[in-house]
Amino acid sequence: MLRRFKNCTGWPVPFPTANQPLKAEMGRYAMGSGLQIGERARVRIEDVAFGGDGVGRVSDRVLFVPFTVDGDEAEVEITEIRKRYARAKPLGIPVPSRHRVRPICPVYLRCGGCRLQHIAYAHQLALKQRQVEETFIRIAGLTLPPVATILSSPRAFGWRGKAEFHLAGGRGGPRQVGLMGRGSHELVEVAHCGIADESVNVKYADFRAALGSGKIRPPGERQVIWSDEPGESPTAIFTGPGRPPDVIRVVRGRHLTVPGRGFFQANVALVGELVEQVVEMCGLTGRETVIDAYAGSGLFSMFLGPRAGVLYGIEGDREAVRCAAINLKREGFPRATFLHGDVADLLRKEFAPRGRDVDVIVLDPPRDGCGDRVLDAVAVLHPERIVYISCNPATQARDVRFLTIRGYGLRRLQPLDMFPQTAHIEAVALLSRNSRS
Repeated sequence: MLRRFKNCTGWPVPFPTANQPLKAEMGRYAMGSGLQIGERARVRIEDVAFGGDGVGRVSDRVLFVPFTVDGDEAEVEITEIRKRYARAKPLGIPVPSRHRVRPICPVYLRCGGCRLQHIAYAHQLALKQRQVEETFIRIAGLTLPPVATILSSPRAFGWRGKAEFHLAGGRGGPRQVGLMGRGSHELVEVAHCGIADESVNVKYADFRAALGSGKIRPPGERQVIWSDEPGESPTAIFTGPGRPPDVIRVVRGRHLTVPGRGFFQANVALVGELVEQVVEMCGLTGRETVIDAYAGSGLFSMFLGPRAGVLYGIEGDREAVRCAAINLKREGFPRATFLHGDVADLLRKEFAPRGRDVDVIVLDPPRDGCGDRVLDAVAVLHPERIVYISCNPATQARDVRFLTIRGYGLRRLQPLDMFPQTAHIEAVALLSRNSRS
């Protein structure tokens, strides 16, 4: 049910009742008066969109409201109006949803790190699974995408193994340290991050104290802090100039060397399960030629190498390639080769012209996806299986659509909640060649 208000002090205008269909009322508003910035409304939230905003309807438009959840009755103020949708800020929740919980973070409404702390974790999982399904229906054009039950994180909080804190200061050097605000460049000072591993928070507290006392003065505007690995030496905070030392990550008992400013999967509690899903979907028998594209420091290669006939890694970050070589040598994988360079260029120049048979390609691109150049090169190699890992279902669905047009079928889609309390979702897709292709 929808109730509309004229600005802050106006009286309510008529709203639908049980005898007045909502659709008809929407049509009347659409033809009559329009929304205004600053106008207030009482809205029932019906869903949560990919990105974390609650979804309701006001007048003839979809309305997006942050920090709400389906089942909320929210009083809101319109902040933005577009042709087909509007945005609003919540003023209060007179009738809270049964899925609503109290956020643990005192700066939750300001910090840009989390978007779902106000939603019970079990419902976060249900929402994310539905968002993956709807994204693949809408973007990939699949009627019934084969989405498996989402795998939850063993830790709903304290899962992040690497945190990047921002610094702001004046003439006397940095004076503030924290995280970036939601949708802005405002620095939000935080004393403790609920989604970071506790070892990160302990080191962060020491860092803040040293910064405040003037004992340290980091050279940049950002400070990376890694978690400690159980049973390993603590990972020190690097505050000096130049390249920071490598760090060690332990996954399923294997040690990986990673650049101190490099990428590694964020969720220390679920990364092992992510690896298991990738290995299972690759379905290796020991004879296959495998390409691990966007391979980073060789996380997936470390576990695929012993099961493959020949393995190639491709990575654009030279420091990550250096660490991958260390990792593969440590594990003794002589039939693994890492190449530095652009994924599309190397697929076209190193594999297609030489007629190398490729059985499996693993793709783990950045959030913006692979793009046509990479996917064209993959299609030319015509591997039997493609395993595609992504933290952005929208670009993943777009790329899957590209591959289905070129003769591949989506066989399985496994969501994993690698990012609890945030709007991000990880998913692993298995594609294989259609029999007629």
